[in-house]
Amino acid sequence: MKRVPSFLAIAILTVSTVIAQPFTSASRMWVDGTSTIHDWTIETQRVDGRIQAKGAVVDSVSMNIGVRSFKSGKSGMDDKVYEALQATRHANIHVRTGRVDLTSGSGTVQATVTIAGTTKTLPVTVTRTVSGATASYTGQIAFKMSDFKVSPPTAMLGAIKAGDAITLRFDLKSNAN
Repeated sequence: MKRVPSFLAIAILTVSTVIAQPFTSASRMWVDGTSTIHDWTIETQRVDGRIQAKGAVVDSVSMNIGVRSFKSGKSGMDDKVYEALQATRHANIHVRTGRVDLTSGSGTVQATVTIAGTTKTLPVTVTRTVSGATASYTGQIAFKMSDFKVSPPTAMLGAIKAGDAITLRFDLKSNAN
């Protein structure tokens, strides 16, 4: 008889623990910027990472995004981005967050972002929506490339220059829990 209460206690603790889940293949991330001739966007359709959450309370997010997974549809532009981000020395962009309560639908969390070997902490406003069994976490981070010691790419002997300010947008999906 003593085993029944112990079993129930273990079951309750197991159910109430934070669940770590990978992001699904439907997750996306974009980088938007400007240049002297036009605005541009480069996208990755591969976001490797995990979210630890219980319902709308996120304990942490951990992501690694391969620099070479970003594609613009223009190989020359892609090569300039890879060069600027020092892809041969720093193959991934790393993002880590702490705890954020998204019970109201959105919240702001501090994200530790590492790009080209330089790490900065930036505030990120995240919105959580649930559709069926899928939770979506959307938001954006605006910063300057120079904040991460990245020189904005140039082309045609410097005649075309990317602007320093960029925006990293994301739509991360996981199983709702």
